[in-house]
Parts: sequence; structure tokens; C-alpha cells
Amino acid sequence: MSAGDRVQIQKDGKTYEGILMPSAEGIVLKLDSGYNIGFKDAKITKKHGEKKDIGVVHSKKEKLHFDPGKKTISILHTGGTIASRVDYKTGAVTPAFSPEDLIEMYPELKEIANIRSRLISNMLSENMRFSHYKLIAKEIAEEIEEGCNGVIITHGTDTMTYTAAALAIIPSNAAFRCFLFSLK
Repeated sequence: MSAGDRVQIQKDGKTYEGILMPSAEGIVLKLDSGYNIGFKDAKITKKHGEKKDIGVVHSKKEKLHFDPGKKTISILHTGGTIASRVDYKTGAVTPAFSPEDLIEMYPELKEIANIRSRLISNMLSENMRFSHYKLIAKEIAEEIEEGCNGVIITHGTDTMTYTAAALAIIPSNAAFRCFLFSLK
């Protein structure tokens, strides 16, 4: 089954029917009312013959050019809504992780700096653990060692402050330099 299929789900004695939406976790249905409903532990019980174009738009991306006269910023994504965009036709939220996607949303960035972007995890911020803080610090250090001038971490808002505090005390020279960086 794939996004756009009309499906039926039975959960807790109730039947739900709708269009299967793109989802990184669980199952999301667009109900006939227009609302979306998510299921973490449900199984699809029936697929109907029809398939609907759910309108996921993939626009042509502008090719980015490296400008040696500009600083380079790396954006490391850990998930959360901040690293996603809403498709208003479907109500679905889809990740937007590439540098080209970011430039499309914020074209003024290319006037300020060279942008690199990559996904290091895709999770809800409340699921962050110490092992994730260590991974983020390692990835920051790698970016600095590869010559980037600064790093931005996209992160869900629920536990962003905990992650920032943890990263501030993790002993990593490159990660520490990253926190002291500012664009001039």
C-alpha cells in the first residue's frame, strides 16, 4: 500500500476509512471530513480499488553554487516540525532536508552563506536520549573539521533546551568552537 490508497483501519472496535497519507511514523489517514488522524499501533484491514492523487508537490530545485567568498553553514536535521513543510492540499507534513529545499523556502540564505544540509536522525524531540546528544556532538565536530564555519541543529521544541545544555558540556573542541561561531 502506498500514499493515496483508500484504506480501512479497525482500532478499538471502531472502523476508520480514508486516504493513506505519507508518514514517517505509524499510519495517517485523511478522513472524508478533511481531518487527519494518526495511528501508532494499527493495521490496515482493507484496501479499496481507488487511488487518489494526494498532491505531493515536488518542485524543480535550484542548483546551488559554492561561493568561496562566503562562509559555509551546515544544517544538521534531527527531525521535528521545524525541518518539515506542510502540503496544504493534503494536510500532510513532509520533511524538507536538502539545502535546495531550504533555499527554496528562504532564498535570502544563498545571499548570506553557502548552505550544506543533511539528516542525522528523524525523531520526536521527546525521544532524545544521551546517545543522541553524543551523536549530534560527533556530527558537529565532523562538520567543523570539514571546514564549515557554523552549524545549525534543527530540533523539535519539546526538549530543545535539554539538548542544548547537553551539547554545551560535551567535551569536543570542534563542537565548542561551533557554539562560539557567529556570522560577521
